[in-house]
Amino acid sequence: MPESCIFCDNNSGSREHLWPKWIHERKDFGALRFQRGTSTEKILPNPELTVKTVCGICNTGWMSDLEAENIPIIGSMLQDISTPLDGAQQKSVAAWSVKTAMVSDSMKGRNAPNRFYDRDECVNIRLTLQIPERTRIWIGRVDGMHLGDFGTDFTILSQDKKRIGIGSVATIVAGHFITQVVTLHSVPEYKGHIEISRKLGDWDNMLIPIWPIAKPTVQWPPKVSFTNGGPHGVAYLMDRWRMGGQTDVITK
Repeated sequence: MPESCIFCDNNSGSREHLWPKWIHERKDFGALRFQRGTSTEKILPNPELTVKTVCGICNTGWMSDLEAENIPIIGSMLQDISTPLDGAQQKSVAAWSVKTAMVSDSMKGRNAPNRFYDRDECVNIRLTLQIPERTRIWIGRVDGMHLGDFGTDFTILSQDKKRIGIGSVATIVAGHFITQVVTLHSVPEYKGHIEISRKLGDWDNMLIPIWPIAKPTVQWPPKVSFTNGGPHGVAYLMDRWRMGGQTDVITK
């Protein structure tokens, strides 16, 4: 029996590109670096990775519209062009980031028990581009042109080691552009207030928060860029929510 699309009730099977065609048209990135959770990082020779967890109507409808809206925005940052983002553009890039994170999450399998984003969250991004509750999104810049998709889920524990929720981090790299999506799911009694720890770092100079929207206009790139290695390596960004002394509070 065909499985349903992750965004609607239609049958899935449309070959949706994890990285849209317009990104590949700007540069031949070669092999794609891809990792989910603690699994071994994969080097995929064909960067035009496709998934079959969405339907043709979503693929050619609202998803295509969202891509078209972001081509001039993300496309400029991808090619290292200084870019201002107003509130509407921040929301659009945030929605694109979440959509990409959801499609990537679905690669665990349509009915996999460890899929993070729930049905309502996926449906709401389709209907109104609604960002899931308790989600934060940042954008940054990386030296050099890269293409990568990295994601991990983690358990959130209270000080007395009680499981109070789970979180998911998606770090997406396209050219010089980086976006990181962090979403939290809490158990009912902790809904609306969860603390998560991040590693210490120069994050305020390396990342620009775009969701929730804090400023009417932001200017990309940030003051400090990520590198492919060393003390400012992208690996530290992917790993920054595992442990650390500082705490961010994400509320409903």
